[in-house]
Amino acid sequence: MNKLGQIGVVSLVGVVIALLFLAPILLKIVTSTTTQFATALNSTDSNAAETVTTMTNTWVNLWDWVLILVFGLNIILLLLSAFFIDTHPAFVLVYIMVAFFTMAFAPNILDATDKIWNSAYYAADSNLYLPFMDFVRTNFGLIILGVFVLSGIIMYAKFKYFGSGV
Repeated sequence: MNKLGQIGVVSLVGVVIALLFLAPILLKIVTSTTTQFATALNSTDSNAAETVTTMTNTWVNLWDWVLILVFGLNIILLLLSAFFIDTHPAFVLVYIMVAFFTMAFAPNILDATDKIWNSAYYAADSNLYLPFMDFVRTNFGLIILGVFVLSGIIMYAKFKYFGSGV
């Protein structure tokens, strides 16, 4: 079977977990080093220091959008598998696997990210530069519950109205 350009569910979950763990760490590294570099560069050339600050702000603001897109992709995958659940049995397996991984590992992942995001070393940068992900992190249980309720409504509608063959 040709698997070029395909990503598995386990790989997608691994990428999401890695991004959640690496976001505050990379933010702290980049902001601390480039701030010191821009300060040192400001005594030599203020335009170069301003360019470094602009590039740092662009990179730092990009992380919130990357995490939003990956989280949104995971939700879209769950909803699509719920929507196509009556077309092929593979979507039942995909939905069950994604739902299982979400429910089984969400508390552990959330606890680990809380420890990183709430530590004094990373908290200032994480709250300042990742406002949407901080909202998702604090309301994760309600968001996941809402997604599962929505996917349940989709599956119920598919089986009730389109599954009868009428």
